[in-house]
This record gives sequence, structure tokens and C-alpha cells, in this order.
Amino acid sequence: MQIRWELFVAFVTAGALTVASVIVFATLIARRTKASWKYWLYGAVVFIVFQGVLRLPWLIPLNILLRDVLRSSAVALVGFTAFAALTAALFERGGQWFLFRKFVRPEERTAANALMIGAGHGGIEAFFIGLLLALQGVNYLLLFALPPELFKSQKQVFAQLAWWLPFMGMWERLSTQVFQIAATVLVWHSFRFGAKWFWLAIAAHFGADFIFPLLHRHARQWLGTDFGSLVTEVGITIYAAVWAYVAWQCLKVANSLHEGEGISDEHPAENP
Repeated sequence: MQIRWELFVAFVTAGALTVASVIVFATLIARRTKASWKYWLYGAVVFIVFQGVLRLPWLIPLNILLRDVLRSSAVALVGFTAFAALTAALFERGGQWFLFRKFVRPEERTAANALMIGAGHGGIEAFFIGLLLALQGVNYLLLFALPPELFKSQKQVFAQLAWWLPFMGMWERLSTQVFQIAATVLVWHSFRFGAKWFWLAIAAHFGADFIFPLLHRHARQWLGTDFGSLVTEVGITIYAAVWAYVAWQCLKVANSLHEGEGISDEHPAENP
């Protein structure tokens, strides 16, 4: 079995482009809106704390504990996927609400800062996944540095991958960053227009984390690994685009109120 250099290059390139996309999103928002980069850091910290510290340390062991049950029962798999999706939505969007409520002063709760917080929230996740993609390429090479009789099953998995498959991970991170920014706008919108927008952000996040893991699993079974992955990424892109449109409409409404009625970002609702 020989090294597939095109697969190695694809992993490293996809990882590097994913990391680069984080910088591009944030830079574009910062230049267009003049938002401070500190809000990008705020968004990143919320993701790390509420997802990486408060949620994943107990969810991952629970998933491992229930692994056999989830493999043998479709009902259990759907139920656990729903539970994981709901907790992700509550922790991440709830963390953003907490950030806006406790750490962002009313006069700082602007659309520009909300966009930057969303870019940080989705960007830090994309940054870590980009690094993992690139490291996957390094791991691939390391497998061939070991004696041929070792890790045969892992080598076989890599041998069956389409060379372009790593770019599916990059594509997903692009779509996910758009979605994270859109969902953050909904959370921000709730401080002016009420709690329904916060719960809409929860529902949107739940939908993404519930629908697409199951779609990915079944699409790969029905259509094969390559085409199933492609179908899933198309679905994620459409889903992100829909919520980006909703967020854009929220921004237009907020801007029209600001210009037409003199309502400014200094007086959002304190208790959405």
C-alpha cells in the first residue's frame, strides 16, 4: 500500500483554508462595521467555556458509555441525537445571551458587535477543526512511517477515501460559520424584540445539530460515503443560507427602526 500524496495535500490544504476562512470572516466584518476585535474574542470565549468546558466533558463520556446501545437501537440513536442537539443549542445560545446580558453594556449591544461575536463563536470552532484536518494529513503520513503490519485497518480506511473528501470538512466549516453568525444575530435581536427571537435561535441551532448528523449517517448508508457526504454538505449550506437570510432581515428591521424612528442600540430590552 503506497502513500496517496494527493490525499495528504488535500488534508493539509483543507485545514489551512479552514483556518484562513476564520481570519477572512472576522476581517471582513471588522472592516465593514468597524467592530472591535475584542468582541471576536468574546464570542470565542463563550464557545470555549459553554461548549468546551461546561458541556463536552460530560457529553463525550456519556456517548462512550451508551455506545453499544446507540449502535443497536435506532430509537436510542435518534433520542441521543436530539438530546445532544438540544444541549448544544441551550449551552451555546444561552452562553451568548449571558454574554450580552452580563458582559456587553447596553450601549455596546450593536449589530456590528453581534456580528463580530458570532464570527468569534463560529470561528474558534472552525480554527480548531482546521487544525485537526491538517493534523489528519500528518497522521496519515505517520502511519506509513510505522512497520507495514501495524495499523492495517486505519491504512485501509485512508485508502478508501476520495482525495477530495477532506474539503467537505472545510466546506462544512464555511457554512457553519455563516450559521453561527446568523444565530448570534437572532440572540442579539431578542434584546430589542423579545424572547421569541432567542427561542428561535435555540430552535435553529437544534435543527442543525439534530437533522444533519442523522442525514449524514443515513445518506452515507444509502448513497455511499462520497456522495452521501456531498448531499449532507449541500443540505447544511442551504440551511445556513436560510438562517442567514432571516438574520439579514433582522438587521434590516433594526436599521430601519434606528433611522426612521430614532431607536438606537443603547436601549435594548433587558429581559428577553
